[in-house]
Amino acid sequence: MLETLLVISLLSIVVTLSLPFHQSLYQKWIADEFFRTFASDILLMQKLSTTSQIPYKLMIDPDSHSYEIRKGGYGEEIIIHRRYNENIKIDLTTFRLPFSFHHTGTPLSPGSFYVQVKHDVFKVIFPFGKGRFYVTKIE
Repeated sequence: MLETLLVISLLSIVVTLSLPFHQSLYQKWIADEFFRTFASDILLMQKLSTTSQIPYKLMIDPDSHSYEIRKGGYGEEIIIHRRYNENIKIDLTTFRLPFSFHHTGTPLSPGSFYVQVKHDVFKVIFPFGKGRFYVTKIE
């Protein structure tokens, strides 16, 4: 009886101590998955813009935790509609919507926005030039 109580107590302590570790891993996974999916969608948008000569537009709606890519613009065909995790908060700051690429593959209106996942804040930057975007973690 005493051994069982001791084992249960030790198990409780181990689970309690490991919970914050699992939470931080989960938050890291949420951020990694968001950026991986977002990068893939932006790459597709850039490729479609350069190969079809049709502008594709990115719209981000932080209130509904979603973004979409449309062929041509408002009221046109939705190519991608993605909902992202509710733990992710996006602040568009200098990022002008709708965002699109020139047919040469360069961003038409470079800018940046912030992505917050719990206590981690990242800056997503669409620079001048041919790059799609890059992400820096704000310390």
